[in-house]
Amino acid sequence: SPQPSYLYEDLCFLPRAYVAGSSVFSTDSQATLHSMASPEFKSQQTVILAAKPGTTPGVDDPSTPGQVQIVERHPGSVVLRAELNRPGYVVLMDRYDPNWHATIDGRGVRVFRADQLFRAVYADAGQHEIRFYYHQRGLMAGLIISLLTLGTLAALYFKR
Repeated sequence: SPQPSYLYEDLCFLPRAYVAGSSVFSTDSQATLHSMASPEFKSQQTVILAAKPGTTPGVDDPSTPGQVQIVERHPGSVVLRAELNRPGYVVLMDRYDPNWHATIDGRGVRVFRADQLFRAVYADAGQHEIRFYYHQRGLMAGLIISLLTLGTLAALYFKR
């Protein structure tokens, strides 16, 4: 092309998954976005959780909390391997939805809305396998209702 092309490098990127060493709680979306827009907000160290203080442990330690890497990725599930030096929040920078669930080492845990858009789980110190999986609520009820309706329609059809 006769037009010049440019290549840019983003030096302020966040990894797809990371461990946050400190947490802040906020149930106000506008306040969360305002805090994140502040130049003082340390996005790689702090996570803002959509929860009331006291409903989950808070963490606040400037030391490196640990490392996390994505091991497996599918449309309905993500598996992470995390090694935490101390308790912290493992943040996955994928879109939050209430139908996402998580397990840590096979044990079900609560998934938090993190930084208004993403997902996070609280993990204790140590090595962990964290699995996020998507399970649509109400899907089984809808399937049962549909099958019952289909059965009723078939019975009415053959009764005539």
